[in-house]
Amino acid sequence: MNIKRIGNTCLFLLSMLMVLSFNSCKHNDLEIDKLNDSFRPAADFVKNNYDLSLFSAAVEKAGLTQKLNGTGPFTILAPSNDAFHIMGINRPSDFDKMNPDTLKFLVERHILDRRLLVRDIPANGIDVRYHTLAGTELYTSVFSGSKPSMIFFNGSYATRQDVTIANGNLFVLQRVMKSTAKTTVQSWLATHAQYSIFVSALKKFGYWDELATDGPYTVFAPKNEVFEAAGLTAEVIEGLNPERYIRARLFGSYVFRKKHFFISDFYVIAQINNDGGYNRPIEDDTYYMAIGGSAGAYYQNTTYGMEVRTAKNYPYEIVSRVGGNAQIGIDNLTDNGIVQDLQGLLILPEQALKNN
Repeated sequence: MNIKRIGNTCLFLLSMLMVLSFNSCKHNDLEIDKLNDSFRPAADFVKNNYDLSLFSAAVEKAGLTQKLNGTGPFTILAPSNDAFHIMGINRPSDFDKMNPDTLKFLVERHILDRRLLVRDIPANGIDVRYHTLAGTELYTSVFSGSKPSMIFFNGSYATRQDVTIANGNLFVLQRVMKSTAKTTVQSWLATHAQYSIFVSALKKFGYWDELATDGPYTVFAPKNEVFEAAGLTAEVIEGLNPERYIRARLFGSYVFRKKHFFISDFYVIAQINNDGGYNRPIEDDTYYMAIGGSAGAYYQNTTYGMEVRTAKNYPYEIVSRVGGNAQIGIDNLTDNGIVQDLQGLLILPEQALKNN
């Protein structure tokens, strides 16, 4: 009997110790800095994350620290340090070379004046628009069938999603979003000298003036070096007689009317529909074009390919296959469209001669 009483007493004491131990742990958990109080507001959060140190420097130099530590709510689309490296920005002092207004615009177009969570973005949406502090529209494309969701902002992949901050939410981007306010595709091309031969060709063959109109347009633009490698200097372009060529085939094929394509859109559409290619006939021609995009490991390198065919359906001949993979050259957003750097020529003059 005494043994039983002792046993019961031990069991009781053991149970009490377990309860006290549990309550003690529970009590300690509640005392850990009050979890919500440990969240930092936007500017402080970015400043305390090493991989976002360049974006933090941009925020500070743009004079936005106090604003982003304010009430909000904000959604911060923070490019990683690697994203700035693509642009040739490797240290905070590199921002000193930028016009202050340009730098402020760069930062503000990466901030939404609302709290945006992944669940708020329409499932499997393409080019869903949101407003930024810069006054621009942000285009969001999402494939919701993956875990986590595949999300691109202005063509830039979100490597981290729904990071909670005290006054909003944060995403980390693998590329700096490129956008130029109060600019058209035409004015953007005109101010980038590396596309001057392409500009000359568009003017010569009658495709230039429309690029200042509403659009939208997606223009695939080869640099001067691409033309020159094919023997097409500015002087050669100037000497071409448009009447001898199928204009739409030779240079109209680079201009997509009423289309607003980030390269990542092709990849997202491919996931949603199991077919991400976009095909179209060349205007007033028998030739046909196909375009598609892809993304490298972890969606870090967005690339695309274009193909010109002699007909829509097989049998046809493939006239050319070109594309673009320069991350600094793609997804240049303007008010009436997008310019994509193209690392090849779709058609050579001899391939577009009339009655050829």
